[in-house]
Amino acid sequence: MACFRAQQTEDTEWTTCNCAQCGVAFQVRGKEQKARAVSYGSRACHLSATARRSRTCAQCGAAFYPKSPTSSDGTLQGKFCSRTCSGLAQRTRVTRVCLQCSAEFQIKLSRAENGRGSYCSKECYTFADGTLERACQSCGKPFRARRSVLERGWGTFCSQACTARRVTCTCRVCGAEFAAKQSVADEGGGVYCSNACRHLGKQDRVSKTCPQCGVQYTVPVSLKEKRRTCSRTCWVKFMGTDPVMSAVLARARREQLTSRAPTRPERILYALIDEAVAELAPDLSWERQHLLLDRWTVDAAIPSLRLILQADGDYWHGLRPEYREDPRVRGNVANDAYQDRKLSQAGWTVLRFWESDLIRSRAACTERLRAAITGRLE
Repeated sequence: MACFRAQQTEDTEWTTCNCAQCGVAFQVRGKEQKARAVSYGSRACHLSATARRSRTCAQCGAAFYPKSPTSSDGTLQGKFCSRTCSGLAQRTRVTRVCLQCSAEFQIKLSRAENGRGSYCSKECYTFADGTLERACQSCGKPFRARRSVLERGWGTFCSQACTARRVTCTCRVCGAEFAAKQSVADEGGGVYCSNACRHLGKQDRVSKTCPQCGVQYTVPVSLKEKRRTCSRTCWVKFMGTDPVMSAVLARARREQLTSRAPTRPERILYALIDEAVAELAPDLSWERQHLLLDRWTVDAAIPSLRLILQADGDYWHGLRPEYREDPRVRGNVANDAYQDRKLSQAGWTVLRFWESDLIRSRAACTERLRAAITGRLE
């Protein structure tokens, strides 16, 4: 309690300070002295120290200090000393003479100070700017429009009512009737009744028949030649049945396979083929990544012997039963069986080597390859 009393006494006790602007001594309470970083003896000294200048009220002529300068050169805000003077100035009217018809009229003081209010009406302002006689496109009534307005491409209607005049239009998409502005319809608008119809109309869709399932579907005009089926499922099936597209895909796969580096099993297989051919038939030619039936690209082939050699990965071609739990592996196994069946029907002999056999049992793979080549040579 004693500390509180001492602090209260110190805050309320009057102390003597010197003005930071003029140096005159003045008294101030201790609490105010602590709160101020710099003390001034009067408001005039404070305004002088902060470079704030007085200004004369435009309404009553009294001197006042605006709140803050708007720039570093000391330009001050505020034309009036109070809200009362500001309201009086807004209600004050001054008399002016129209520059067109010489008639007297009254305007606000603020408009006159800003250099506005030279004409008593819009008609006088229009004639002073220079006008031309036009015919309203809506009602046909003659009217005069300013040159500056006509230069902007306006001056088509005589009034706002004619500008907002509505006409009946028919939606291009759904066929519903709706109302649109006359000006919009004259400029080529008023085509769609809603944003939904505009979205469909902007797409400019055409109707097609899916060659796979026979379903009718629509596509944008820009995709008319690219979208040949109604869905991706039908596209995959169609690619497998269309001979032209199958040949294109086969060539693309062959280019992809020939551009990449051979895998480890393929490198071993190619080395075995080189050794066997050099020993058994030096004049025999063989090819890597050979395209057959315009559909499949095999790892290696000896065309003169109608012999195909494939290096299959253990996992992706399903060497073990547990590998075939993967649906992708099951698909590869089914494709391999279908490929072997079709190539056998075409008169080719397919010889497949597992990756593990090529790496760990190279001698057995060599004997198997030599037997196949010898059997075909005989």
